[in-house]
Amino acid sequence: MIGNDIIDLQLAAQESNWQRKGFLQKIFTASEQNLILSSKNSFQVVWRLWSMKESAYKIHVQQHSKRFFAPQKFECFIQSKTDGLVCFDSTKYLTTSVTTPQYIYSIATTKTIQNNSTSCFKINSTSRLNQRQATYHNLKSTISNRHKTLFDTLALKKNAAGVPSLYQNDQILTLSFSISHHGNYGLVSIQN
Repeated sequence: MIGNDIIDLQLAAQESNWQRKGFLQKIFTASEQNLILSSKNSFQVVWRLWSMKESAYKIHVQQHSKRFFAPQKFECFIQSKTDGLVCFDSTKYLTTSVTTPQYIYSIATTKTIQNNSTSCFKINSTSRLNQRQATYHNLKSTISNRHKTLFDTLALKKNAAGVPSLYQNDQILTLSFSISHHGNYGLVSIQN
């Protein structure tokens, strides 16, 4: 299984005050807070950790079809500039993160990340509806090209927990993917 999350850093800087009282304590474990506060670039560490947690959370929700808010239960460990690990109960999720001046994204998986394909793309709209539609379009276009299927035969449907599945002519496709968008950026990850 695969999960992903992307953070538009400009939008995060505008909309979120991670330094406000109680924010770090609500979201991050004590060791994560120490990592953030001791970093030369605390802002980037906050959003890398958040994207790692969110990526692992997406896999967990895919597996159990139950949403909840408990970010501290997903504990992150940064192993290198790109590699990380997220632990939830006894489950371990491997992560890889990419940081640019514009965005940070993370991809989580339950097994090695090397065989996955990811597409990060710019979205020129501030409308959340347009951002979602651009992300859906990118996923359908990628699948259509990869599997030589007609774009119009593909549809995304969400279950009661909000987990999307891809259908072709009303038949569910057994494909592990994750989509994300934030601000001016979208992300599609597909497990090969």
